[in-house]
Parts: sequence; structure tokens; C-alpha cells
Amino acid sequence: MRVQTSISSMGAWVLWWCAILVSAPLLAQTNGSEDWRAWAARMDKAQQSLNYDATMVIDVGDNNWDLVELSQRVGPGGPEQQWVSLNGAGRRQLRTSQGISVLGPEGDQRIGRGAQLRLGEASEQLASSYRISMEGTDRVAGRQAVRMVLQPLQPDRYGLHLWIDADTGLPLRSERIGANDAMLERRMVTRLTVRGFAGTRPPMPALGSAQGAGWSLPSGFRLVGSALAVPGLAGARQWVISDGVAWVSVYQMTLPSGLTLDRNGWRRGAMSQVTVRDGDHWFYVLGDLPPETLIRVGQAAIAAEP
Repeated sequence: MRVQTSISSMGAWVLWWCAILVSAPLLAQTNGSEDWRAWAARMDKAQQSLNYDATMVIDVGDNNWDLVELSQRVGPGGPEQQWVSLNGAGRRQLRTSQGISVLGPEGDQRIGRGAQLRLGEASEQLASSYRISMEGTDRVAGRQAVRMVLQPLQPDRYGLHLWIDADTGLPLRSERIGANDAMLERRMVTRLTVRGFAGTRPPMPALGSAQGAGWSLPSGFRLVGSALAVPGLAGARQWVISDGVAWVSVYQMTLPSGLTLDRNGWRRGAMSQVTVRDGDHWFYVLGDLPPETLIRVGQAAIAAEP
């Protein structure tokens, strides 16, 4: 019997909404110029320690877009963000070091940890996967910005264009670029109110490595987080995988006999979802990568299981 479980219907939409909001690049510095290294470090500092309020437009194509109000405050546990959708169903998302909560018409849902906004520890992997260049200056939301372009060296991931605030280092605009220079997703801050930097940044744990745990991932990717329990998904486990720009969440679930997940998958903007199965174990894979790459990540999760 095939049923629509919470993760394959409304829950899938919520996971996508979380993913598209929190998948800010985990940009890491490479062996580029000192300009690149300096801007990468400033971007990291802003994402981890800047207090601000902003309005952002997110366009994922096919007339699907969202207008959100975003606020970030940095507390003892690190940055805490709140996103409020100003159109559509009016959902609100809270993101802390403990995980992600989405409040909407279908009720309150807690999702496992999203991607951590990290920088500087994946330089070798990033340099082997992208060609990175500085492309001059521009203006976004009335503010001076510098532009970075990351071009993938292989077709198994997307390109990224970034506009970084010259004053604070905060990303103000981004574009995800697919095959044949197709525009997959655009985000742009239209209003930014800076509240100042926090006095000190909380220490961040070192990034993990999936290779030591038996994972065989696409080149440049590694495990950056895991959870043995996922709030809102009974019996699920989660892994978060990144190459420094793209990120993927893998949810492993064991369903009762006779129940299945929808295996058709979907894509919205740069975000895609695939489902792979190994006996009674289902792997729900979600990330800003081509579906073929997500399948490889799902297969790596299966192979890593004892």
C-alpha cells in the first residue's frame, strides 16, 4: 500500500522552504588572491556575528517567488535567525544552533539541523571543485557590493554568483547557475538595517569528515553534521553534507510494513529532492545540487551503513 506520509507531502514542502532559506553558501577561502581571502573572511564574520534586519526576495522560477523579512541576532549560542514570509501562507521559520522550527497553517514543525554557515576550513575541496574569480563592484539595495563568481569544474554541481556588502561583508544577492548558464534561483536583499556586530563570536566546532566514516562522496564533499534523532520525524536520522558551496540533507527512515515514500522526487529552483531505498530503509535526500548528484549522495549513505 502506498500512502502520502507527512514528509512526502506537506512536510516535503516545509523541508524545501527551510532548505531554500537556510542554504546560504558555506563559502570557504581558496588559493586565490589576497582580495578573495579577505572578502571570504569578512563574509564569514558577518554571517556569524552581525546583528541585522533585512527584506529579501527569493525567486525560484516558474513564477514562484517569496518575499521574506529576515532578522539575525547573535547570542551566546551563536547566530539566531527568524524568517517571516510576507506572501503565500505566511510561514515563520526560526533557526538556532539546536535546529529549525517552522510555524505555519499546517501547524508547528521542527526539522533537524540545517547547514552551518561556515568558512575557511574547506579550501582544498573548494579549490578542486570551483574556479573562483572577483568580478568588480556593483550596487545592491543602495549599498556598494563586490562580486564573486564560482564556476564548477564538473557538471555535478551548480555555479554561484555572489554580491557581498562592501561595508559589512554580508551577502546581499546570489544567483545559482545551472547547465548552459540557466538561471535556477535568485535572491536579493532589498532593504538592510545593520544593528552592529556582536562583541565576541562563540567558538564553532570543527567540521567533520565523512571519509573516515566509510562514506564515498562526490569529489569535494564531506560530512559537516549529523543527528541520531530528527524532531518531527519519528525514527529518522539526518546527515548534512557540503562541499563549501552546496549542501545536502540526508534523512534515513524505516517505515512500517506496507508504507512507502513518494519516489518521484521534485525540483524547485536550485533545490532538488530524490528518494533512494535499501530494503526497509528509505533515504530522503534534499539539496541544491542536480538530482543525479543527490542520487550519488543517497547511494553513499546506503554504502556507509553497517
